[in-house]
Amino acid sequence: MENSDAVHLLRRTEFVARPARIAALAPLSRVQAVDDVLAVPADPGSLEFVQSANWQRGQELVHYWLDRMTHDSPRPLQEKLALFWHGHFVSSLDKVEDAHLMREQIDLYRRDGLGNLRQLAIAMSKQVAMIRYLDNNDNRRTSPNQNFGRELMELFLLGVGNYTEADVEANTAAWTGHGDQWDTDQYVWRGGDPSNGPNWQNRYDNWHDYRPKQLLGKTINADGSYAAGPDHGPEAIRTILSTGVVPVGPNAGRLSRDVAAEFLSTKLWTFFAGTPIPPNVLAHLRDTLVGNDFAIRAWVRELLLRDEFYATGVKQGLVRSPVEYMVALLAAIGRRSAEATPTWLMEGMGQQLLYPPNVSGWKHNAYYISASAFDARVQAARQMMWRALSGYWDPGGVIRLANGTLSRDAITADNANDTGAERRATVDQILALMSITVGETTRAALYQFADATNKWELPNVLALIFLAPEMHVS
Repeated sequence: MENSDAVHLLRRTEFVARPARIAALAPLSRVQAVDDVLAVPADPGSLEFVQSANWQRGQELVHYWLDRMTHDSPRPLQEKLALFWHGHFVSSLDKVEDAHLMREQIDLYRRDGLGNLRQLAIAMSKQVAMIRYLDNNDNRRTSPNQNFGRELMELFLLGVGNYTEADVEANTAAWTGHGDQWDTDQYVWRGGDPSNGPNWQNRYDNWHDYRPKQLLGKTINADGSYAAGPDHGPEAIRTILSTGVVPVGPNAGRLSRDVAAEFLSTKLWTFFAGTPIPPNVLAHLRDTLVGNDFAIRAWVRELLLRDEFYATGVKQGLVRSPVEYMVALLAAIGRRSAEATPTWLMEGMGQQLLYPPNVSGWKHNAYYISASAFDARVQAARQMMWRALSGYWDPGGVIRLANGTLSRDAITADNANDTGAERRATVDQILALMSITVGETTRAALYQFADATNKWELPNVLALIFLAPEMHVS
């Protein structure tokens, strides 16, 4: 594939285009390159907490995940997909209140994020993090709580306007009884046994509504037996992603699986491409998802193979999210997340891992373009510059970057014939040591700074590089 296409593919799937990965993919065909990117490990591992306080464990999890994105994963697409699902099937630590439960959810997205979407949706629905976040632990037959049942249809699978209130009630009832045990943080099924006669209705564990229900024009939960009860909620998801029929709105009469596939494909394209999805691409991704029984790998693969994904407008049309920007900075200076302490910086930029703003997740592109967000990016750029310069003024001081060091003595050496060429060469060397490629306009601006400054102030060019347009476009 063309070198520029390899760079684009890597920036969108692996956060940054590392030289070794560019060299590996550029000689390949597009199909071969995409398959290489998709070759993620079956077991991505997990974090073993060291800290005891919950808030510290939350920080540990963020640092661990950022390091996986930046340094530790052999195929960072695995972490990129987990970030997508984290912003789609949303939970937040501020309500879940347990870092172990958030780790369990993020690990699910990391491990199964390229698996089967139907199975992924069912699995996340029965995790305690989601149960607590959307209050399904308060969803019982005698007092339904619609939070999860509604959002499962509105934001997770179907989209607004493709169901009725009766469908929300049926979906909610199907998910009654799926809860958690507050003192053990474990999933608990509280169904009760209707075969016990009248007394079963008064038991504490009788939370489930066993009655048959109508969801999207289909009868679900027809088997009202005690044994079938735990599967009634998953059956609702299977119906949404198979034979259900949209009852209202512009999609009325269409199979809900097709509408769901379009809803999800639009979100996937927005996340990876940034631009409005072309109608022919939407149709292709829908058919791919449905035709492969909601297999995520085949779906993502087809997106990454599309000519439209490599169009100039797409290559230039996506602002790096704060997480992606921070990964790019950490990669440039070769630092671990805990050493660079970026978590508070990301919050100011508008995206904090484990803390999506609401159940809708994060938005994209223009969402991160504001005066306050870019002021926070300036702070992040300066922070990363000082990390690279730590120890610079010590005896034998150096600038430490991802691919090596640049000594202070070499930068500040006296040269009576200095015409500025040495300072410009230093700019080029700094860019090379961070594997950052900039356009001619940006390079000219960096040279202009080098020409106008003195050799003692030249390391400040790091902050300008971190704030260059090329660093903010994914």
